[in-house]
Amino acid sequence: MWADNEADLDLLGFDFLVDGLVVALTEPRLLPLTIGVLGDWGSGKSSLMRIAAQELASLRNESDVDEHESDDGQESGTEQYLTIDFSPWQYEDHDDVKIALMTAVLDAIAIRVPEAAERIGRLRGIVAGLRRWGRRLGRAGAGAAPAVLPVLLQGTMPDLDAGTVEMLTATTGAIATVAQNALSESDPPAESSTEKTSTPRGDVDAFRREFGLLVQQIPDCEAVIVFIDDLDRCLPETVVDTFEAIRLFLNTPKTAYVLALNQNVVESAIDSRYPELKKPDGAGLGRDYLEKMLQLKIAIPPLAEPEAETYVNLLFAELHLPSEDFTRVLAKASEVRRENGLAVAFNIGIAGSVLDDIPSKLAADLKWAADISPVLGSSLRGNPRQLKRFLNNLLLKHRSAARRRAALELPVLAKLMVLEDQYNTDFQKLFDWELAAGGACPEIVEAEARARGHGSDPDSEELAEESSTEDERPRQTRRRAPREVATEPAEGQTWADKTQIAEWLRADPPFGGTDLRPYFTYSRDKLSFGVSASRLAPHLQRLLTDVLSDVEANRRSHYPAVAALDSAERTQFVEALLERVQRDPASIALTTAFELAEKNTDIVPAVCAAVQRIPPAAIPRGAGMAAVRRLPLDHNDVTALLDRWESSESSGLSTVVQQARQSARRKGAKGGNVR
Repeated sequence: MWADNEADLDLLGFDFLVDGLVVALTEPRLLPLTIGVLGDWGSGKSSLMRIAAQELASLRNESDVDEHESDDGQESGTEQYLTIDFSPWQYEDHDDVKIALMTAVLDAIAIRVPEAAERIGRLRGIVAGLRRWGRRLGRAGAGAAPAVLPVLLQGTMPDLDAGTVEMLTATTGAIATVAQNALSESDPPAESSTEKTSTPRGDVDAFRREFGLLVQQIPDCEAVIVFIDDLDRCLPETVVDTFEAIRLFLNTPKTAYVLALNQNVVESAIDSRYPELKKPDGAGLGRDYLEKMLQLKIAIPPLAEPEAETYVNLLFAELHLPSEDFTRVLAKASEVRRENGLAVAFNIGIAGSVLDDIPSKLAADLKWAADISPVLGSSLRGNPRQLKRFLNNLLLKHRSAARRRAALELPVLAKLMVLEDQYNTDFQKLFDWELAAGGACPEIVEAEARARGHGSDPDSEELAEESSTEDERPRQTRRRAPREVATEPAEGQTWADKTQIAEWLRADPPFGGTDLRPYFTYSRDKLSFGVSASRLAPHLQRLLTDVLSDVEANRRSHYPAVAALDSAERTQFVEALLERVQRDPASIALTTAFELAEKNTDIVPAVCAAVQRIPPAAIPRGAGMAAVRRLPLDHNDVTALLDRWESSESSGLSTVVQQARQSARRKGAKGGNVR
């Protein structure tokens, strides 16, 4: 299994992105510079910055290398670049983030340049003064904070529309006066004589001037580069404070700042921080603000399917190979990527060209990973963190089963978990089929035959047998597919006609003839399986599965069987159906309940009582329309339900009910005229 942390090794093929970042940071003409590393959550932003920082740290001054070569021949000269890591997310609960960032930079320079202690001391004094300003504004009340907004925006966005700044100044003038009065009343007399001439803007200018001189004094240093991570985890105030610290205090010659962020999240945070600032079209200033802050952007693209397969394969190689063999594998993958960046850069064939002997466990893992990688790569949208977490979850479940001596095949479990993770409704459907059939359901045989181009061949039993040979599956999971696999061909075939399901069905291993119930024991995190359903007799479980079909004709063809149940069985059946409704109101179960209530008025009270417990906002509009069409509108329980929907302002059901009732009144009026 693999830790969910940023990586030191490039398993993702990010070398071309690292190169772009390093080239920009080592170009003196671009400094001072702020770069955004943009990507979704889990896309590898932290790993990219960490690898780039390591490469920069390895760059040495050539003159120093000659003079300070170590005894073992390795370079030991002075680093050309001073790199600093900072996470504003770690400070937002207990410190001023601007002060924390400035302090982190000063601490790193103090270690690199001990002889600059005097100037660093002066800067620390200014920081302490700025900290006092922050506390004093805090004592003046939260309302005083907007008084400094125009000053900060002018500093961070010099070309902000003058009218906007003037408007902000006017609207915050009264607050500023109150804040100044509060500050003068609360300051101790001893401080007033020394701080009358001190202002926040004066302290900003003083810090910036002294800091610029300090950076210039760092010997043999081309630039100070600060890598800022986790910005998109932060509160809006922290996001803005981080940018303000960079632009107002630290953005001096020979400095660069690299920020990892999700652009949409950060733009929304800025909009939330300054809700009063709107562009003529009503949009917030988040996008413009970010454009001013970032001179360059490096966007991390999602992994293409071949890249996702390479990443998964390299994770398994790292897991199974000794370090020296893995180093050779990684070098080969880099070579393949340089020749064709979008090809699979490591698989079982490439492993054979690099390794003298491929471990059997690695060979087995690469085999099944290749089978599911196309589905896995597309369904997880090429996100490295999601891929890694999926694999960790898979291995965790497989090892848990091994502890209980449950013989689960890893490829089967992996394929089932793909369905569970990405297509939960279809996962629920497969579970219902397996439960109703007592294992090895005929629907999966029919679906696989259709997806794999075999049509509805009645001899698809042979296909199931071919996929379940003695040397491929444990004895307890082998089961001959029933001869009559086409009892309801439309259901399995319709399922296979879904694009994502067809792709999943074509992936190996096939499931036809396999009892999947042992696998559902370990892969059922998202199942809707209530106590009432588990207590149903087998024929009722099968009937429940049938009436939840997505195919309308199939679903309704089984409604007479519900009507034919005796009172006790029908009560159990309806209870199980309504349990499904309450767990997932957006599923077909709710429409089924309304359709059954239309034909079986004795269950109307139970259906209405169950739906009453569901927030109206959770009821799909289509299901609401089915209710007003199917349910008897003159029934007291139906009236109470529709009254609740009509009075709800948080859903679209109010209009549906109003229109239905108006239509009913019009029909009633016409009927009266006729009579």
